[in-house]
Amino acid sequence: MIKSESVPKEVSLLSGENVVMILKRRYPSLITSIFGFLATLLALGSGSIIREISSMPNFGEFATYYLYGIVFFIVLTVAIVLFIGYFYVRGHLYILTNRRIILFRKFVTISIREVAYKEITDVIVNQGPIARILNYGSVTPLSPGVRISHALPYPYTKGSSLFRVSLRDVNQPCKTVGQLYQLIRSSK
Repeated sequence: MIKSESVPKEVSLLSGENVVMILKRRYPSLITSIFGFLATLLALGSGSIIREISSMPNFGEFATYYLYGIVFFIVLTVAIVLFIGYFYVRGHLYILTNRRIILFRKFVTISIREVAYKEITDVIVNQGPIARILNYGSVTPLSPGVRISHALPYPYTKGSSLFRVSLRDVNQPCKTVGQLYQLIRSSK
């Protein structure tokens, strides 16, 4: 939680609106996602790779070069993804004011979403096992959405949607929810 950081120039505050806190996305969430993806990829591909290598006549020599190539590829991929991911994570700001939540994302494009506290009906907290250990998680305030037309399976039926603004991978999500509930109660 950052209280002293300034608001980006692309975000304009309403008159009488004060910044209560600014939250940032945590970098470890990206790292755990990358390693989970790589572990899944290795688990799925390892059987066919081992079968292919063991059927070759120069098994020992080829296996050594092949394994070096795999390790080099994994290290290079992780380094590139972590470098790009660093800027992606840094580009997320969640600004909580005394009136609303503003989500600001500046990576390749700039995206700004907001939801007023008086529109929030429910708040969901999501934390996986690694996120619990590292004390980060996602906080998702829900507000009633608009009625929309669904194209599938019945083109003429109407349904309602929920408007989601997710504060993804923030530090201490349970504490953040407590502070968010105080802001919601004070705005009504």
